[in-house]
Amino acid sequence: MATDTAIESKSADEHRIERLTWFGIVGVIVISGVLPNWLTLHNGITPLATGLILIFSGFLQYRRGFRVAYSTWVAGTLLLVIAGFSFLSRPDLDLSLVVILSAIFVVGAGVFTRET
Repeated sequence: MATDTAIESKSADEHRIERLTWFGIVGVIVISGVLPNWLTLHNGITPLATGLILIFSGFLQYRRGFRVAYSTWVAGTLLLVIAGFSFLSRPDLDLSLVVILSAIFVVGAGVFTRET
């Protein structure tokens, strides 16, 4: 009998990778929010780190045969592009809200579709 892959339960390893990804993103947001403005290196560091976490997590999950939602790839890629734009054109642009909204989008889409 065929089963729907979205309904199948996740393995403990898959849950662990997802939780580490979420905690990594939250850690980047918290660390960038706690540091004073004069101590931060650049406003593009937060989207760069978050995008790298998402892309790395997606590749890790994909390599192990786990399901990876399209939202992970799209949000990670967009954050890397936005970070590049910030580094090259607008170093004064604060992108913290974009990172927070991207994280909410990825986690929400992952919970809704049972993928991340």
